[in-house]
Amino acid sequence: MIRHWWNSQWQRLRTDYDLAIITSFCACAVFGITPFAIYRFATGNTFAGLIDLAIVALICLAVAIVWRGGNRQRTTFVLAMINTAACLVSASVLGPPGLFWMYPALLGNFLLINRVHAAIMTAFALVALTVQGKAYESSAQLAIFLVTASVSALIAFVFASRTESQRRELQELATLDSLTGMQNRRAMEQELSIAIEEYRRGNAHFGLAMLDLDHFKRINDEHGHEAGDEVLIAFAELVRQCTRKVDRCFRFGGEEFVLLMPATNDESLHHIDENLRRRVAAELSCRGAAVTVSIGAAALRPDEDWQAWLARADAALYQAKNEGRNRTVVDRAG
Repeated sequence: MIRHWWNSQWQRLRTDYDLAIITSFCACAVFGITPFAIYRFATGNTFAGLIDLAIVALICLAVAIVWRGGNRQRTTFVLAMINTAACLVSASVLGPPGLFWMYPALLGNFLLINRVHAAIMTAFALVALTVQGKAYESSAQLAIFLVTASVSALIAFVFASRTESQRRELQELATLDSLTGMQNRRAMEQELSIAIEEYRRGNAHFGLAMLDLDHFKRINDEHGHEAGDEVLIAFAELVRQCTRKVDRCFRFGGEEFVLLMPATNDESLHHIDENLRRRVAAELSCRGAAVTVSIGAAALRPDEDWQAWLARADAALYQAKNEGRNRTVVDRAG
């Protein structure tokens, strides 16, 4: 049982980049600061030792909150504030030796939070240390510290900007369907899981629809795959035009799509999907022949995971196909 728990947590670290960064930061802080706390207690500097332990405890508490599913953005911002405040206190209590903690602290802030916020915190810390003045033995030492800390912050800012850009590009590659520009099945699973959590917290209701183009195989067989691709692209664009900005559409595979709709019940779900079906029947065609879509929909029910929710929508789609295609069926069970 313990081994299973450990493996699940390790897998979580491997797949959650932000959590891995936060946890690594905590580990570095614990293993970096704790020995100094022990040393200060051993040498009679109890006050500085207590400050070190308090910093470690606050950082560990913040990371524990993130692991338990707390608000990650707010917690990491508080963590960066603790980080910055700890540097100011360290410099005030320890003098020049305390300034060295500023370098790992400012680098850590650029990893933890938005680079602009991290830059503002860094600027605030440098101004505060300059005004306070107790951490420097001479003007030359002050100048050297300000220049080296500013250069370090600039390098960290550039690195954070580049990293964020690359992460965004990789995210798009991993979650977007290259043909239609819609999000793919992987993104769908993530969004459905988020919707389930929102629903369970009582924040919103959600509807789900499975969309399947009728006789799509015939289009490929009679007109070729290029014509089929053109139909898929046109259909995706039509879905964007017919749905609300808050709705999310995903390409499930082949000619199947999934539409996630917040703030919907059975009635509004049917209205949105039926409007889409009619628009497709009126406007979508291939080589002069009309193309239609069958839709199966289901509103999210209590104590239901996304797989069961999707299965109900798929069953409704199957019913729409059996009833003659080009129709909308909403599962009203539950």
